[in-house]
Amino acid sequence: MPNAPNHQHGCALLFAEDLMAALETYFPHATEKAKTALRFYDQHYVSIGQWILQPGQKTVLRSSQPGTCRFCRLSVPRVTFKTEAHALPECTGNKSLTTEYECDTCNHIFGTGIENDFGAWTKAQRTLSGIKGKKNQVPALKEVSSDRQWRLEHDAIGLKLTHDKGDPIAVVDETTKHITLTVPCDPYTPVAVLKAFTKMALSLLPDEEMPNFQHALAWIRNPDHQVRLVKPGAFPLLYTFVPGNDPLGNFVQLLRRKTDDLSVPYALFILTYGNEVFQTVIPSPECDAHIAGRGLPYFPNARELDRDLQPIGSVQREPIDLTGCAIVKGEMMRTIMRYGPS
Repeated sequence: MPNAPNHQHGCALLFAEDLMAALETYFPHATEKAKTALRFYDQHYVSIGQWILQPGQKTVLRSSQPGTCRFCRLSVPRVTFKTEAHALPECTGNKSLTTEYECDTCNHIFGTGIENDFGAWTKAQRTLSGIKGKKNQVPALKEVSSDRQWRLEHDAIGLKLTHDKGDPIAVVDETTKHITLTVPCDPYTPVAVLKAFTKMALSLLPDEEMPNFQHALAWIRNPDHQVRLVKPGAFPLLYTFVPGNDPLGNFVQLLRRKTDDLSVPYALFILTYGNEVFQTVIPSPECDAHIAGRGLPYFPNARELDRDLQPIGSVQREPIDLTGCAIVKGEMMRTIMRYGPS
């Protein structure tokens, strides 16, 4: 979260349990909507972890049980820990935050499974936002067929689109200086994407919280996506898009319910990078058996907390149901970009 006080450096753990109160203090000129949301979270949640991610400044999360995998519970020598395990997938731009408690076997299972679905689901927007993933490269979008050839990529100058004349992938309005891009998305399975978000959250939780998420640990490792842990439509992912050139930075946080008599989910995970914010409930049948789906407000983003950070366009929000078990193919993403002097 940019433009906060100077103790936001590196990839260090930020603030204490009074995150919401701290944010209200740091950003007294937040919008009224942002203040209302902060008051809700201050009443219902406590922050149990938050990190700013900055390239070149690493943080390694360690366990109280060295040599034991958090996800499969196996220990050395039955498993090894030679591969660097990222707490958040590299495709999100994370080069900073890693863990020492994800074994090589689980790392491979996640990397070739649910994290592939997450990468496919986010790829188009990551290309447009210029998010550098593995090998420090922004992914390219392309199609090469007998009927159509186009390529969307980042080079040293910026975003570059090569396509046949008249191809509807890009429609230019010279009057408004707008380019409407319509690009295909890679196939993905929605519930696998939800599992990937859950895996990120489970990678970051403190050791003492893990007994509350044993069902979730088994669920994310299960390749059978027909086995449900989250009811269809329950607690959708809350998605926020903020226009601009990397307007939000890379930020991740965990929130936990203050007391068990509150009718809100036990724990939340919020991931911010590039232009996007993803807010999900961390599934916990152990702690949420008494919770029936209650709507949650969108956690405020930097542009709402600091009115001096004026967005170049309207903030877009939508709830997204990621409980579907069928592979989604042929999905298109439509976005409008401005060019020329502002």
